[in-house]
Amino acid sequence: MSIKTFWTILIKILGLWMVYRILTVLPELISNLYFIYENGDSKNLVVLFSSILIAILFFCLIIRTFLFKTLWIIEKLKLEKGFETETIEIQSNENKIIAIALIVIGGFIFIENLPILLREIAVFFHDKTQFKDYPKSGWIIFYLCKSVLGYLLMTNSFRVASFIKK
Repeated sequence: MSIKTFWTILIKILGLWMVYRILTVLPELISNLYFIYENGDSKNLVVLFSSILIAILFFCLIIRTFLFKTLWIIEKLKLEKGFETETIEIQSNENKIIAIALIVIGGFIFIENLPILLREIAVFFHDKTQFKDYPKSGWIIFYLCKSVLGYLLMTNSFRVASFIKK
């Protein structure tokens, strides 16, 4: 494997990790936005909304650059320079390594969110309220979506890796 391929794989893995982080941070930011909206503080609402929008745009730019413009990053940062050899001896191709990283990230997402989901479901059934009246019903849906996302990343890692490689 060449040095350029190694850096490409590493940068794409970091991009995938950024996708996971924005999916974790975004609901928290939206819940803060809703809390300020409910309190009627319009001045702070505008500031928070604009800062959330800037953060989302920044994350999207970073993710797009890390996943789809990796060669540009390698050229601008001159990551290929300074190595004694031109290749690194790893007997695997880029798709397999990215797929393995996706399996690890998906497994981490799944393992991290499944216990929280099960705890919230147990508390929901213990309260014996309707789902629409339960105050944490949105969080149950959120943890369910994250658990499903982690499972889908683990099971469809090669498809996602081939999409990212394009």
